[in-house]
Amino acid sequence: MGKPQTKFLLTEGKDDAYAVAGLMSQHVRWGANEDEWPVKIEAAGSVSELLDPSYLRAWLKRSGLEALGILLDANENFDGRWTGVRNTCSQTFDGFPQDLPSDGLVVVGGNGLRLGIWIMPDNQSHGMLETFLGYMVPQEGRPLWQFAIEACGEARQRGATYKAVHEDKARIHSWLAWQDPPGRPFGEALKAKCLRTDSPIATSFVAWFVRLFDLQRF
Repeated sequence: MGKPQTKFLLTEGKDDAYAVAGLMSQHVRWGANEDEWPVKIEAAGSVSELLDPSYLRAWLKRSGLEALGILLDANENFDGRWTGVRNTCSQTFDGFPQDLPSDGLVVVGGNGLRLGIWIMPDNQSHGMLETFLGYMVPQEGRPLWQFAIEACGEARQRGATYKAVHEDKARIHSWLAWQDPPGRPFGEALKAKCLRTDSPIATSFVAWFVRLFDLQRF
């Protein structure tokens, strides 16, 4: 029987989990299978479940926990997301900041527990995981990325029914649909370096993740 896992990242859904795994596999030693990952990633299922105070308090009280990360999308409500997670977590950690640092939050409790918070895309803007990934399109892919932006705009004029708040989802999925092979899942696209895993926003996220979970880079 293996050593019990003591480091966890909580996400809204599975897309986030595999995108994080794909990105981090390019920077730290990361197993091929989930049971080999140095950090266990748990998908809550939705942002409302993730921000539920009873759900977060149960995790913060988990026996043997060394480090806990919380990853969520800002969408169109950055302030509300931050206030929701802050109100719950500040009850456990003294000196909790009023504002979320632009490079992500890492705080240490009196019992040594490390807590980290990252709100997609960059801890200060509206957006989501897909916004974050859009910033990672490589320079040589920018002309096609611009076309994806224009094509999605025209698609809405022609009757596309996706919600305006999901514009960034439509753009990145369109762009990935035009790669070889078409339509790679986020995690696979990151492993294949179809997206720039050394872009400034990726580098900032990786630095936060490594700091929170005390990992060694390659």
